[in-house]
Formats: sequence, structure tokens, C-alpha cells
Amino acid sequence: VALSSVVMADLYNHGVPMELAVIICLLVGALCGFINGLLIVKLKELSAVIVTLATMILYRGIAYMILEDQASGNFPEWFSFLGWGYVGGIPFILIVFIVFAVIFGLVLHKTTFGRYIYAIGNNPTASRFSGIPVQRIKLIVFTLTGLMAAVTALFLTSKMGSTRPNIANMYELEVIAMVVLGGVSTAGGKGKMIGAVIAVFLIGFLRYWLGLVNVGAQTQLIIIGGLLIIAAMLLGWKRQAS
Repeated sequence: VALSSVVMADLYNHGVPMELAVIICLLVGALCGFINGLLIVKLKELSAVIVTLATMILYRGIAYMILEDQASGNFPEWFSFLGWGYVGGIPFILIVFIVFAVIFGLVLHKTTFGRYIYAIGNNPTASRFSGIPVQRIKLIVFTLTGLMAAVTALFLTSKMGSTRPNIANMYELEVIAMVVLGGVSTAGGKGKMIGAVIAVFLIGFLRYWLGLVNVGAQTQLIIIGGLLIIAAMLLGWKRQAS
């Protein structure tokens, strides 16, 4: 998210048309995701968590090299519509979220590709011997993840009106909390899109309510971290019971 946003802003402020900068932003995200997938496929002895944590530090470091500790903005007016625009009284950002949730939900639950993802999550070795192209599927999934991170960068940058290298800092904690709370197994192979979507709204409403009662940002992180631990414990107990 940070690298895609910073590259887009820096290109625009160096004279690149905003439309082209947006496209490059998406390409940067997809490339970062592809690199993640390539490393995970090639370095089988390393955990995906370790690889992606390492590349997260690397990508944010590159963002700091580009902008240092400065902010970059002054985007055209039409770009602000992504984060602040309404269509028929509904926030445009919410419409886009719902569209992507439906698309990926259908892909995950109604297609052969989705069944492959579940199979690989449950047992990659058995999937490989069953003829599933495990490495190719992983590359596609991580590339899509990077692409969606770039989409996030577009909307987040539009919402903020500017960007810095520390944009989306600690968002990984909230993402993990959302998917675990939504019933997605961190071991892979289990979970549904609807659970993750509901968890997104639950965390969002929780943050909104905590903001209304003037709970500080650092305290909110503690609460979300505690919620993550509780959700993980409940899922563990549920798996043991079943």
C-alpha cells in the first residue's frame, strides 16, 4: 500500500498524468505481490508469514527512499471522488468494496480456481500430487493480493488527500484481526468470504464507536490486538471440539 501510493504521488508531482500514475500504482502493487509469491514458491523452507513480513519492511523502506519523511499530494479534483464521492447517496468506496467482495466471493466459492485455493490451503503436498498447479495458483493469489493492496492505496490516498511513506502503518494487524474474527483459518483451507466481510464491518464499527468515546489510537490498537487473541482462541477451541 505504502509503496504503490508513494510511487503514484511522486510520479504525478514529477509531471506524469494522474491517469497514468494510477495505472502504474496498480502495476506496482501487482508486481510486489508477484515478487512475494515468487519468493514463497522458490523458498519453500521459509514460512509465507516470514517472507511477507520481510518484503513489507523492504517495500516500505523503498517508499522512504523515494519521499524520505515528506508528504506528497496536490492531486487533481477528480481523484478525491474515489475516497469522498457518492453515487445515489451511497459512498463510492462502499460500492467498490461490495463489488470486489461479491466478485472474489464467487471466485472463491463457485469456481474451480477457488476449490484449488482451499485444497492448497488444506494440504499443498496432496494438492500437488493430485495434479493441481500449486506454484502457479500461489503466484496468482499473491499477485492478486498485491493488486488489491494497490487498489487500497488509491482509495486511502484519495481519502487522506496526500501520502507519506508511513501510510497504512500497522494495517496488517487489523487485516489479520478481520480475517481471523471472520472465521478464516491462519493455517489455510478454511473460511468464507461472508465471514471476512462481516468482520470488516465489525472492526470498522468498533473503531468508529471507540472514536466517538474519545479512545486514543494506541488504546484502539491494544483493543484490536486483544480481540485478535480472543478470536484466535475461540477458533482453536472450535477446531478442537470438531
